[in-house]
Amino acid sequence: MTGTRSNGPMPSIHRWCMGLLAFLFLALTASAQEICDNGIDDDGNGLIDLNDTLACPCALAPPPTNLITNGSFEDHTCCPGQPGITQSSYITCANGWVNYQISASADYYNPCGFFPPMIPQPVPDGNSVAGIVVHTWPGGASYEFLTQCLATPLTAGQTYQLGFNVAAVRMQFGFIGTLPINFGPLQLAIYGLDTCPPLPYTMYDPVWGSPMPAQYCPTELGFTQLGTVTYTPTNGWQDVSFTFQPPFNVGAIMIGPACPVPQDYNMWGSSEPYFFFDDFSLIPADLVVTRTGHPCTNDLVLTAAPFDPVANTYQWYLDGVAIVGQTGDTLNASALGLGAGTYAMRRIQPDGSCKLAQQVVEVQYPVPLASVTPASGCAPLNVLFTNQTSPALTGSQLWDFGDGTSSQAANPPHTYTQPGTYNVRLTITSPAGCTADSLFAQLVTVAPVPVAAFTADTTSGCAGLQVQFTNTTTPTGNYTCTWSFGDGQIIQNGECNPAHIYQNPGTYNVMLQVANQYGCQHQVTHSQLIHILPTPVPAFSFSPDSGCIPLQVRFNNETPDMGTQSAFWDLGNGQTDTTLNADGTYTLPGTYSVSLTMTNSLGCSATLTQPDAITANGLPVVTFFVLPDTGCAPLQVQFTNTTDPGMIGGCTWAFGDGAGSTDCQVQHTYANPGSYSVSLTVTSPAGCEGDTTLYHIVQVNPSPTAGFTHAPWPTDFYHPQITFEDRSSTDVTAWQWTFPQADPPSSQQQNPQAAFPGDTSGTYPVQLIVSNIYGCTDTMVRPVVIDGVYSVYVPNAFTPNGDGHNDIFTPVVRDQMDRDYEFWVFDRWGEVVFHTDKPHTGWDGRVKGEAPVTGVYPWKLRVRSGISRTMHEYNGHVTVLP
Repeated sequence: MTGTRSNGPMPSIHRWCMGLLAFLFLALTASAQEICDNGIDDDGNGLIDLNDTLACPCALAPPPTNLITNGSFEDHTCCPGQPGITQSSYITCANGWVNYQISASADYYNPCGFFPPMIPQPVPDGNSVAGIVVHTWPGGASYEFLTQCLATPLTAGQTYQLGFNVAAVRMQFGFIGTLPINFGPLQLAIYGLDTCPPLPYTMYDPVWGSPMPAQYCPTELGFTQLGTVTYTPTNGWQDVSFTFQPPFNVGAIMIGPACPVPQDYNMWGSSEPYFFFDDFSLIPADLVVTRTGHPCTNDLVLTAAPFDPVANTYQWYLDGVAIVGQTGDTLNASALGLGAGTYAMRRIQPDGSCKLAQQVVEVQYPVPLASVTPASGCAPLNVLFTNQTSPALTGSQLWDFGDGTSSQAANPPHTYTQPGTYNVRLTITSPAGCTADSLFAQLVTVAPVPVAAFTADTTSGCAGLQVQFTNTTTPTGNYTCTWSFGDGQIIQNGECNPAHIYQNPGTYNVMLQVANQYGCQHQVTHSQLIHILPTPVPAFSFSPDSGCIPLQVRFNNETPDMGTQSAFWDLGNGQTDTTLNADGTYTLPGTYSVSLTMTNSLGCSATLTQPDAITANGLPVVTFFVLPDTGCAPLQVQFTNTTDPGMIGGCTWAFGDGAGSTDCQVQHTYANPGSYSVSLTVTSPAGCEGDTTLYHIVQVNPSPTAGFTHAPWPTDFYHPQITFEDRSSTDVTAWQWTFPQADPPSSQQQNPQAAFPGDTSGTYPVQLIVSNIYGCTDTMVRPVVIDGVYSVYVPNAFTPNGDGHNDIFTPVVRDQMDRDYEFWVFDRWGEVVFHTDKPHTGWDGRVKGEAPVTGVYPWKLRVRSGISRTMHEYNGHVTVLP
């Protein structure tokens, strides 16, 4: 779709003025010699300055050989896959290109493999491009560079021109789309190294041994920054070039961001800045013109290099006409009001030879084209605008929808809420900053939507009632009407003011749908508009339908149209009511039928009877007894429920001490003395409750607490006489003591004495049973410990002659710990002749199996006391007698 278009700034009047001056001067100098740098047609032949090639000959610098191999990435060894998924996505697929570091992969895109839609079209040269990410974080950056070893090294001191096309996006992870560019200008640089190193570099983590991430600027790898150019990112291709002089012979280059990267190149919304490159050229610059900026952005600057004003003379030209006074290395074209054309720098050397370098500056204004779907419809109208302008000339867009709203989206949706015809303007700004707009007159038509409405001459009556309907839709006009009368009858696309007869009783919804000449529709429905009175149809509900006496029941009248009728209730228990809704009370058990009679305004009546509607249930009569009802604490009591079993559905006991139970036959133990009242609540199978409480039915008497101490403690079998002191509760009236193996074996005294065996240690359980005035008792058992006495006796002689007397030499130890027992016998040279760790095992006098030999033998005994747990060691001599 096309529209009226207007371009950006008008061409500069500077060139027009120059032409006028040339014309006036021509009349005065028709036969003069052409001067090649004054912007005048001196010889009057219609050709000015360099355009007069016969009068002003100058050789155009031939295009030198590109020193970069495969600068447009067309030659490749493999087809790329999607980055991060397929290994062949990397730049190594393109001939001549490598990664600068093993952990940083520049990407490669070619239609034979992966080619994401985010790459701006058309591609500047061929079908392939390369891409790198530039990503920062606080205090650091991640780099990617395009790296190549040069087949022909750069020469130190020689001027070179690097040119390329570049475009930018904000790339979401996974290459699934782009986000708005929100990062600022970036310095793009070329780096050089005197040799061709092994590539890519691999930096290893000194601890883990894994490759380090790509966080190294090329200068940290030995490369030198040779030159830079400032690039302002945009989503369209830009032609960028600059010159530089390497300070040494260069064998390898890297191209990418200058270090450090600006901090606004950070992660944002799971995305990062990303750049596409194409058409790299690196050429020797005998004389070359580079440029920055553009006429549309009013920042066009051209630079000539190399520049030596001492040895040569220079002059700038536009379209072959000298720009008078511009002889320096830099031409600020926008400041002089100059725009598109072929710019040239002429150099005349001392020998008079002339050389010319050119730079063509094109100004392409976009031609905004747009379409809309749909272009017409009813309000509110939802439309989708599509920008059909050439993608190569679309950098940004601004839509004016004609209703006071706008959008900067590429293909925006929009809703027109008001009827009308709308002019839409699309303004396009190219990646170079050139702006143009198109006005699309009457692009969108929004039709009004009618508001359906109608009236009826009557809304109620008996069966056979005729109703006249009148269409009152606004605005007034000719409409196509569709009626639905609610009784199954429909008139489609017919009469807008019909009459209709309702044959059957009921309440009816009426719907009218209207459509105007634009096809815009609206409908309105009046719910329950028509009421045709029928014979009453009594209906009612009630709640609850059963329960315990006295039973309260609510009866709800659900008769259709009951507000125009009268009611009469018979509740079945002798109670009647004439209200629409009734309440009844049933005080006697039984089953009751209920009826409702309804009469309308015409006197028609009908009765509805619900047989056996209400069931009133009686309450259980609760009885129980307890056994025993008196005793000592803790007292276990059996509770027996004697309620009519047919009335028992569930039981709840309250025992009076805070405890309860839901068992119908139950036992309970009272832990504390006191008088307790017991309650039993019985729920019948119908859910009716009855309860009984027996007050002070259980009497729990207190029980005494037995307790005593004894002395002395601790003691041993030399002191076995023990005195016992009663420490029982103060309510004790009788004591019964039991002393096992003691004298006496029992006692009924409060504080008795008893003598325990005095010849050996032992532990004796002493029992005390006490009772109070209620006959309640308590028992306590406490051990009385009689300790032994540790002693050691070792004989000094024995007679191992086999007569059965004094034949074995054995230490006599009392109250020792057998596990820590050791006994040795030595000869006079200190050799062990006998050893045992078993108590009561002795030496029979034999030495190495030979018969006993009379003499004196040293011995050593180690033993632990069973009383103090202390280890003892003894030494001595024993004499072996015949």
